Amino acid sequence: MKTKYIFYAILGVTLSFSSCKQNILDLKPLDSFSDADVFTDAALLGQFVDGTYRGMGHPYGGEGDKFIEGMTDDGYSQHNVQYRNYTAGAIGRDQGESVNDNLWSNSYANIRRVNLFMEKTQGSAIDPTTLQNLTGQMQFLRAFFYAKMMIWYGGVPIIENTFELGQQNYDLGRNSVEEVTAFVVKECDEAIAKLPSFSGSVPFGRATKEAAMALKARTLLYAASPLFNTTNDQSKWIAARDANKLVMDISTVNNIIDATDYGNLFGGKSTNDVILSRSFTQNNAHGGGEWGVNMWFYPGSMNGWGTLVPTQDLVNSYELTNGKLPSDPTSGFDPQNPYINRDPRFAKSILYQGATIMDPERGAVREMQYFYDKNEPSNTAKNGIDGKGGPSQPWNNSPTAYNFRKFLDEGKRAQQKGDQENLSPWIYFRKTEFFLNYAETQIALGNEAEAKRALNIVRLRYQMPDITESGTALVQRYRNERRVELSIEQHRFNDIRRWKLGATVFAKPALGARIDKNGTTLEYNLTSVVDNERRFLEKMYLLPIPFAEIQRSNNKLTQNPGYEN
Repeated sequence: MKTKYIFYAILGVTLSFSSCKQNILDLKPLDSFSDADVFTDAALLGQFVDGTYRGMGHPYGGEGDKFIEGMTDDGYSQHNVQYRNYTAGAIGRDQGESVNDNLWSNSYANIRRVNLFMEKTQGSAIDPTTLQNLTGQMQFLRAFFYAKMMIWYGGVPIIENTFELGQQNYDLGRNSVEEVTAFVVKECDEAIAKLPSFSGSVPFGRATKEAAMALKARTLLYAASPLFNTTNDQSKWIAARDANKLVMDISTVNNIIDATDYGNLFGGKSTNDVILSRSFTQNNAHGGGEWGVNMWFYPGSMNGWGTLVPTQDLVNSYELTNGKLPSDPTSGFDPQNPYINRDPRFAKSILYQGATIMDPERGAVREMQYFYDKNEPSNTAKNGIDGKGGPSQPWNNSPTAYNFRKFLDEGKRAQQKGDQENLSPWIYFRKTEFFLNYAETQIALGNEAEAKRALNIVRLRYQMPDITESGTALVQRYRNERRVELSIEQHRFNDIRRWKLGATVFAKPALGARIDKNGTTLEYNLTSVVDNERRFLEKMYLLPIPFAEIQRSNNKLTQNPGYEN
């Protein structure tokens, strides 16, 4: 935590106004108010709570998050050098915060907001029902911040009070992962008792009972996983099972219907499956109105930056419609016609050679073109416009011959304001995750039939065949199903670390496709190496505690192993 801010700063409260007819955070900050104004006025206090939601972050830019799949086997980040430092094993004690956008200091700044709220509202004259709801929201948010830090750092200091100006002792040690988990669960349980259930009367984007249930369930799953549950304590898996079952069974949130609904979900055209999301408007757009997801994901040919692109390894994880992976010699996969008969989530998530999209720069629907001319590969006029050999901004075109489609606000420009603002929502919790979480807990507890039941409910939506395997094969099928369903939703990086698979998964070269056009024939090489410098060290399962914070604590804070120097 940045001690001067966390412990000494006098709060200047900047608020953004909203109403029940608007999304929270819908308008930009308009004014500033004193402590006395904020904590004695129900409307201003509500705005203070609304402003704290910004601390949750989102990867579209401007609020402390980025797409982290560039540090995984699912993605390659061609412009984020700090992510390539991580994948090369070059993160030291002073580089951790460059990877997670200063998570430590940002989290404790927002935790201080919550703590201040709790202190200033003691004995408040504000209507008790209103105050109870706001308190539940703030407890949910504090739990969210602590859960997120636990995932990145392990145990962190639990702070439930603000520090007074002039107080002498700020030396704080770390709480254990078990203590942080217990604190998150307590906060969630108390929030569940205070918050309303998900319904049309709750302004979209605010925490509900269901959101608090989801946060509790996800946190318990992580706490039960090998990274933190080194003795495979079965009671932790049981607690995770029970919590995730409750979320899986909630009736107030609709399930995904089919593959079309799956695609619509991430562009904001469907709200099925959504438990809690951050929505956007023209007044409160991605990146504060300067950029958006289209800029991150479109290739240079569409005036985007192509910052994060899919790997061939991710593409290979999408089964054929017969339920077999391309690597299975009995699958019928044709490497020279590689994108046909694939799990329908593939086409909803990834742009590939021949995929059609509305190109806003050209005002027409067209096919994606990643090929090189086989006879004249250096002739940009003959190469596909979306590949590295293309004629327009090739430095922003994809080195893997794929771009992400999931989350795009399709048809809108990459860098344009007004009616072209990118407004795709960011989803923090969606119901399907908890079917998968529940299946994982049942596998860990030896209840394979129940695990397969939950998995096959998900697969049926996309008309994919049932999973029937057992044992190690079932574990692999589960992990692949999770990878596909939750692709680029900020899960893969955390999953591989909590399963302690980094050395075998993250150390592999990043591959893409090389596509050569010979006359009218396309020739595919699906093992083209894009990054051969990836490695994984044991210390990389957790990030370093910021060294400056260890110094400020007079070394009361202990560093994560491997980052001592």
